Amino acid sequence: MLGDKPIYRKDAKQYCGRLVRKAFVPEGAGPKRRQFFTGKVVECPIFDGEVCYRILYDDGDTEDIAWEELVQIMLPEPEAGSQLRRTQAPGLTDTTNRLTNTKNPHPRGKEDMDEGPTAKKPKYATPSALGTAGAGRPAKAQGANQVSYLGLSTPAVSLEAAATGINEQEAPRQGRVRRRQDTPDDGAGGDEAGGDGGHGAVPPPSTRARRGQHEQPGRQEAAGGNKEEEAPAANAGDAARLEEVPAQPAAGGFVARTIGSAGHIARIHLENFMCHKHFELDLGTHVTLVSGQNGSGKSAVMQALQVCLGVTARSTGRGSNLGGFIRTGATDAKVQVTLWNTGDEAFMPHLFGSRITVERQIKKAGASPYVLLDERGRKVQPERGEKPRELLDRILDHFCVDASNPLTIITQDMARQFLSASKDDAKLKYEMFMEGTLQDKTQEELKVSNANCAIIARTLENSAAELNAERQQNAQYRSKLEKLKSADKLVEHRDLLERAAAWRAVQLMEGRLAVATAAAERQGPETIGLCDRHLQALERAKQELLERKRLLGEDMQRHQEVIDNHGKHIRSLVMAVNRAHADMDRVSRDKRGVELSIRTLESDKQALDKRLDEETGGKTAEARRRVEEHQREVTVKQAALQEATERANAAQQAFEAARSQLDILANELQAARNNVMTSEKNVASHRNELQRIAAAQGNRLAMFGAVELNKLIERYAHNFRARPIGPIGALLSISDAKWLMAAEVALGVCFSDYLVSCSQDATLLRQLMAQAKYDRKAAIITTPFDRPLHTISPARRPVGGFAPLLDVLVVQDATAHVQVMNYIVDKFHVESMALVENSLQGRSIMYSGAAGQHISVLVDIEGNFYKGNKDMCYVDRNCNPRRRCRLVADLSQYATEVERDLERYGAELQAHKEDLLNLQHRHREAQMLVTQRDQERKRLLAEKIRAKTDLDRTVTAAPEMPNFDDDEQATAVLSQLSDIQKEVLELQASLQTAEETLALAMQAHDQAVQLATAEKERFQEQVQEGDRLRQALTDVEQQLTEVANLHNNTLTRREQAVSGLEKLRQAVEAADRKVQEAVAAATQVCSRADGEQALADALPVMKEEMARQLSSRRTRAEFAKMSEEQLRKVERASLARNMEYDGLVRHLERVNGNIAKVEKEAGCDLQELEIRLADSDRTVERKLAVHRRIENTVRLFYANYQRQVQYFEKNRAHIEHITMHKFDRYLRRRDHTGRLVFDHTERTLKLLIKPRGKNNPHVQAVEDLKQLSGGERSFTTVAFLLAIGASTESPFRCMDEFDVFMDAINRRVATETLLEFAYENPAFQYIFLTPQDIQAVEDARQEMMKKRKVHLSSAFLRTVQLRPARANGTQA
Repeated sequence: MLGDKPIYRKDAKQYCGRLVRKAFVPEGAGPKRRQFFTGKVVECPIFDGEVCYRILYDDGDTEDIAWEELVQIMLPEPEAGSQLRRTQAPGLTDTTNRLTNTKNPHPRGKEDMDEGPTAKKPKYATPSALGTAGAGRPAKAQGANQVSYLGLSTPAVSLEAAATGINEQEAPRQGRVRRRQDTPDDGAGGDEAGGDGGHGAVPPPSTRARRGQHEQPGRQEAAGGNKEEEAPAANAGDAARLEEVPAQPAAGGFVARTIGSAGHIARIHLENFMCHKHFELDLGTHVTLVSGQNGSGKSAVMQALQVCLGVTARSTGRGSNLGGFIRTGATDAKVQVTLWNTGDEAFMPHLFGSRITVERQIKKAGASPYVLLDERGRKVQPERGEKPRELLDRILDHFCVDASNPLTIITQDMARQFLSASKDDAKLKYEMFMEGTLQDKTQEELKVSNANCAIIARTLENSAAELNAERQQNAQYRSKLEKLKSADKLVEHRDLLERAAAWRAVQLMEGRLAVATAAAERQGPETIGLCDRHLQALERAKQELLERKRLLGEDMQRHQEVIDNHGKHIRSLVMAVNRAHADMDRVSRDKRGVELSIRTLESDKQALDKRLDEETGGKTAEARRRVEEHQREVTVKQAALQEATERANAAQQAFEAARSQLDILANELQAARNNVMTSEKNVASHRNELQRIAAAQGNRLAMFGAVELNKLIERYAHNFRARPIGPIGALLSISDAKWLMAAEVALGVCFSDYLVSCSQDATLLRQLMAQAKYDRKAAIITTPFDRPLHTISPARRPVGGFAPLLDVLVVQDATAHVQVMNYIVDKFHVESMALVENSLQGRSIMYSGAAGQHISVLVDIEGNFYKGNKDMCYVDRNCNPRRRCRLVADLSQYATEVERDLERYGAELQAHKEDLLNLQHRHREAQMLVTQRDQERKRLLAEKIRAKTDLDRTVTAAPEMPNFDDDEQATAVLSQLSDIQKEVLELQASLQTAEETLALAMQAHDQAVQLATAEKERFQEQVQEGDRLRQALTDVEQQLTEVANLHNNTLTRREQAVSGLEKLRQAVEAADRKVQEAVAAATQVCSRADGEQALADALPVMKEEMARQLSSRRTRAEFAKMSEEQLRKVERASLARNMEYDGLVRHLERVNGNIAKVEKEAGCDLQELEIRLADSDRTVERKLAVHRRIENTVRLFYANYQRQVQYFEKNRAHIEHITMHKFDRYLRRRDHTGRLVFDHTERTLKLLIKPRGKNNPHVQAVEDLKQLSGGERSFTTVAFLLAIGASTESPFRCMDEFDVFMDAINRRVATETLLEFAYENPAFQYIFLTPQDIQAVEDARQEMMKKRKVHLSSAFLRTVQLRPARANGTQA
């Protein structure tokens, strides 16, 4: 059905490619002489605002029509299976089917010219008719299924159709036929025009003028009374488009063409080909005679023509490869042949125009390609998938050109071979005759048809054998049926048991249905309700444990922070202890050194005192007293300095302790301020996020802050080559919500990323991101958008029932599915990331490799990653288990999570502010205490300095010694003693300082040790607290695991209960179906009432059977001891069992067994045997009908084959007669006579020539042409070739050196003969090459004009004189 009239061109284009069939009336013909042409809609142009449809017909014509006309001529579209299937007979080729005869052929129109893409047309077909004066010519085969042969067309008969009674007759199909009008020859016209010419009455077809001319009226048959239809007329539209080719007048003078017909050669152009460097030859439209000396390159022109029109180098006889044709010194050659393309027979004139140029480049190595040019010299591109050589083959096939045919182009080698008269001369002539007239091809096809007929005959034999076997089987069935009908005594008992068993089965199924219904209505729902209540309790327990776990997690987080701070403090304290210990060691070493020095000085002093006592006496005691007094003063001052130093050290320690405490509080205060700032930022960001979500109104882009960026992208969408895809997170969702955290942790880093198709789009998007203040961490990935979706190999996926993260990811935008999934697979390898439920399962699977040895990454519900292999596993824990999952499907759910986090961060902010206020108060108190301690430290330090100053003064002020002027030695000793005393005092001062420093160092060391010890104790307490928290968390996790296991078990039980309930319901449905089936089956046996009656009737029968069995068993030992009551119980129990369904079935099987014994002899039961017999009867009838149809088909094929053989022999004889007559007629021009002797058995053709036999019939015939002169042989060759050529179809004929051995007279007569042949056959183009002078040609032309009283202009005969090829020369 066609739709409404299309208004727009885009709607009209849907009809492009549709086939049409339109009738045209040829000019001068009546309305009943319509011709149908098929075409195809190729374009939809617009004229005056209306959509038109351009039709391209099969002959190349085009026509623009309106919609109203299109709907009337458009052919319906073929439907699948709508056409009858045409099948060749087994083993038959298409050739055999084509040779089948049907009478009254109809020439097909252009609608039948369209061949399928695989149909291969032969370049020549068998002659289409036996006409007058050689009117029959090989026709161009156009049909793909059948060929017109001898005026008869054969349908493709299907053997399968014949076997099934379907006669598949197809309309006869004939190709367009090249024909010409031949004028009957003098003295022979009567034989050829009348009847069958002595070779059988075959109706001649109508003849018509050369292609491109209007049709001539058909002629009456010479011997018959039927009149053939005219061949298709030329389309009237061609006259306006193509130039008409002048036609030959019926009885007037000859009019030469100025433009060649379709297929004629217009020009030959050579470059670097053989001896020609640059050669070009324009050919006449009728006869072109090329003359030139040997070596001038005449034969090279013929070789070039053959090579350019597809003949291989070996077939030309001039070389084994094309490279041998290249001129010496050149690297390549070029050959161009221009063909006329005019008239009705033009090939695709809309594409090529009036001329087609075939160009072939010949190279020394490699291929020699073809190029096709139109009339303007432009290269023509073949259709898609078609090569130039294939298009050239179509062109040559269309023009009926075969350059390899020995009668199309006769080279000088062929002429020499013909004139050589070798021992195989007769066979060569026969082969030339058969090949030139295509009789050999037809003969080969007949051989194939004969072989196929033999195959069909074997098919008939097989059919007969099958029919006989089936008849024997039918006779056996009839014999068995007669035997089986006499053995039916147990049938009544079997029928009773069948009725009883059928309705007992119904009762059994009804009981099972009642049981299943009760179980489905009570047991299943109760179990499911119990599981639901248990699941609710477990869910509440799970939520409580999760809340407890969350609190413990927060405590663990805070505790971890405390542990980290304690660790840092302990490390600093340990370093302080180490420094104090080092200082203490250094001061101790200094102290020991001072003490050693003091002891040394004391020893020296005692020695001086003793010496002084020995030498001076009383003055020594005075000096010693003064020294001792000075020493006591120094000791007092030292004690005062020691006391002041101790007080100053104590104050310094108190100051340092206060300042250390102040530093700790300052750090805590700064940490509190940071916590407050962090909480304020979190609160502000969450409030802003809530505002964005509220403003987004359900847009998921708000979760990723991409609302403004998306607006900018929409605004500048026209600047992008392809719209960016992103953010990735906004396009993703999770099919199972429990894996939200896993996806967030695994893929969260790319949720803000965008995908673009090129670098220019990436630059523009980066600018828009900066303008929208989008996330700076977002990445822009450039990837081709046209890449297909990655194919995930099963080897990369987890095994063992574990799902990869890829399976739970869903891309919400179908247009971005491929790009997003490819990016995620490439970056994160989610196809190999297995999902696990918990930590225990993750570690176990990683160690065992249960998910596959190739899986090295697992992720659980909480976002923890497990990496490694079976030998090692480490856990990358989710450091932020409270993070929000942005892949939630509902934005309101995400907003709820943000609000919950906002409340939590608000509570944390309030707690941090309270901590900050408390720390600020403590910090102020610590600052006041540090100030007090500093003032006290400074005061005591001043007192220490004053005591030190007093000590230094006392030490410096040495005591006044007695005068020892008279004793210089005593004076020196006193001086030494005084010096020693000063050193001792100085060393004592140093010793005191060292002791003070040591005391301070020891105090600092002890204090550092105490602080470190205390901090370690507190750290241990925190560790213990952490262990407690971890243990509590572990307990909670274990409880959660237990709850999860209980939940899973309960859920499994519930699923089992649901599945069981479903199974119970299915069992109820199955039982109900079985009841219905049992009732339906039992109803087919009998009604319910009859079944119950059968059960009642079966009861006494079974009682009788049980009583009989029991009586037979009474003799057994176990039954002999029983009482009558016991025996009755056994009988009742046995009767009850046998009245059940299984008992009835067993009893029925026994009855059937008894019947089977009887049926065994027959092979089956009565009913089955009757069915088999009926099937066998139908099979026999069917096979008999098939056999008869096959027999008729075989008979038809054999008859058609014999008829075609007869037609072939008649046609061959007719062609022989025409050829022989023309051969003799041409010889008579030189007063010779001749006869052709055909031997089809030996495949030889002998020429019997009687030189001058026209006037002397008694002259002995010459069989060996060597006995003739060279001129006579050459003339004989021309006569023979012209005679055969009368039955050959080709638009042009070429002959090289046809007159090489002729004398002047023979040459003139032969030339005149050729010209007369060309005159009588104006449709063909003739090209003659001769090394002789062209004067004979002119003489022959003058003689012919004088004899026929016509004028032959230069357009009819073009002569070309060739000169020896020279460099850069253009000849002809």
